[in-house]
Amino acid sequence: MAVDYTNTLLSDVKPGIHPAAQAAIDEHFTKTQKAIAARWGNEWYVTRADQVSVGNSAYEFFIVKPTSNYQEALGITKEIVVVLSNYSNLEARTLDAYDEVLKLINQDSRIEKICYVLISKFSNIQNSLREFLSNQESQVIVPFSYGDFESPHFQSYTIRNRFRDCFHSRDLFDYSDPLKKDFYFFGRSELVMSIISKHRSNLNTGIFGLRKTGKTSIIYDVIRKLPESEAIGVLIDCQNPSFNMRKWNQALYYTIAQVASTAGISIDDLTEDSFTYTNASDLFMKYMSRIHATTNRSILLLFDEIENITFGKSPSSHWREEIDFVLFWEAIRSSFQHSQKRIFTYCILGTNAKCIEDPTILGSDNPIFNAFSPQYIPGFQVDQTREMVRKLGRLMGMKFETEVYTHLNEDYGGHPFLIRRVCSQLSKQHPNRPVTIDRTKYNNAKAQFNRDNDYFSMLLEVLVQFYPDEYEMLLLLAKGDMENFNFYANADRSYVKHLLGYGIIREVDGAYDFQIDSIKEYLLTKISTLEIAKKPEEKWKALCVARNNLERDLRILVKDIIRTAHAPASSAKDYIVAKIYGGKAKYSTYSYNDLFDSKISTIFLKNLQVLICSDWLYFSDYFEPQDMFCRAMDILNNEGRYDAHASIPSEDEMIIIKSSIQLIQNGIDKYNN
Repeated sequence: MAVDYTNTLLSDVKPGIHPAAQAAIDEHFTKTQKAIAARWGNEWYVTRADQVSVGNSAYEFFIVKPTSNYQEALGITKEIVVVLSNYSNLEARTLDAYDEVLKLINQDSRIEKICYVLISKFSNIQNSLREFLSNQESQVIVPFSYGDFESPHFQSYTIRNRFRDCFHSRDLFDYSDPLKKDFYFFGRSELVMSIISKHRSNLNTGIFGLRKTGKTSIIYDVIRKLPESEAIGVLIDCQNPSFNMRKWNQALYYTIAQVASTAGISIDDLTEDSFTYTNASDLFMKYMSRIHATTNRSILLLFDEIENITFGKSPSSHWREEIDFVLFWEAIRSSFQHSQKRIFTYCILGTNAKCIEDPTILGSDNPIFNAFSPQYIPGFQVDQTREMVRKLGRLMGMKFETEVYTHLNEDYGGHPFLIRRVCSQLSKQHPNRPVTIDRTKYNNAKAQFNRDNDYFSMLLEVLVQFYPDEYEMLLLLAKGDMENFNFYANADRSYVKHLLGYGIIREVDGAYDFQIDSIKEYLLTKISTLEIAKKPEEKWKALCVARNNLERDLRILVKDIIRTAHAPASSAKDYIVAKIYGGKAKYSTYSYNDLFDSKISTIFLKNLQVLICSDWLYFSDYFEPQDMFCRAMDILNNEGRYDAHASIPSEDEMIIIKSSIQLIQNGIDKYNN
């Protein structure tokens, strides 16, 4: 199978040092630093060199471009910053030197941001650096000491091996928190620019998506890029109790305080007590106007995790059960509409669009009902998946065969979080690198990931909570019940509106199918095989498996309860022998456990029914009422044995059997809980 080298663009770069870089090295570098730069110039091409200041400290740096050999070996094609520290210890400001270099050179597009090199006079730089880099999102910093470049320590493979050690020992796919920096931010540039463009046009927006689709990471990227548009992005985290525990008028004060803090200005007369019910709205407009005039920048308010102040959902009762939501958004809408200048817009982000979909709240009009068309975060396209996986994978020594990108995208619907987690599973399964990830390795990792994780339940939680009808539609689609699915989908588009929006399913020429195949596989594990069995062989197998599983679980329940009801165990054994075996001496020699061992004894489903009904008092808490329990057991012991007689049950008969099994299973679950 072909391994993907798309966009590698191996350029014919020769080792050396640019004359301008050499001049800067001669001017600013110490003798030791000049020798180090020469070592790099023997293997890389040094394009630039200079010096930066961090506080009272000075740091030298040079920038290197990898030769074709290094591009191929490390998967790095952009230029890398090399920072030199002439200090005998490692301090936090040392790590700030990299940011100062980026500000100085102003060539973001040419620099590899995932990593940079730090060369320190401090001999224990590697161990000390680990203490500074506990953050999951931190860059990969490739550390060297000055001594590493001295003979005889320095060898032809010293630089190459240090890069590999740093990348191959780290799982770049293993991060789950929102991305506050752009080191690992992939595939959302169009959406980010869309939000910024609408703000420029004085339009409000709403971005919605399943959990872990990168909503908060998108916010951080918007905030990073807004200054280019002479605007300020302000994050209002609705999940923060400091916000959602406040009443609506206090929440307006909190919003203003966040805007002022982000803008870096102080408002001396701003007090929370002044934001009363009667004037909070006017004060909100007053201070927003003042901040705008002071900074000469427009403001984009980004309300993340909007569910936390949404009616019917918020953890705080005044948002959930009262009209705080109405009053809060009336104030913001009024300020937005009556502003003479383009002072601010807002963007709402969350897992669902309930806040703009319901026209009324407790008899009051919803101020932001249909205020804008909700935009759903799309899944990655195959090329975006390839860009992310290939980039991070190659740095780690993992080369993916081309077809794996397509399988990743189909199985996980382009959901970047799920894709990264599966790739993280691959990195754990293949720690010895370099390694090529083929379809077999991928399928093994996929199977284990799907089996051992509950991410799919987390993703579908929004449907279960807010759109239960659409969740039932998803179950119909998973079972292949296209007749009922199409009936409801064609009768009322709202039954599939959010499923399509979230990208869980897709519609092509009027036909529906899963966009995220792994969710279908997950749902099938939650659906009884009795529900999806269609062919006679499938029905027989499903009946046999379901009845045997039920008999096993019911046997454990009866064994435990009878032993307790007729304690001690010897008395319980005598009771069973008398009730089931008529006191036969053969069974009196068995232990109590042997009597319930299906390999030794012969207590079957019908015998369990006898034991339960004979001691109903002890079982009534779990299987009440008795007549329904007995009827269900009779069905399973008699009519329900189609598989034993090669008889084909109808759909109605399958429903009756399923209901009988479910009734008994509910009692078993109640006992186990």
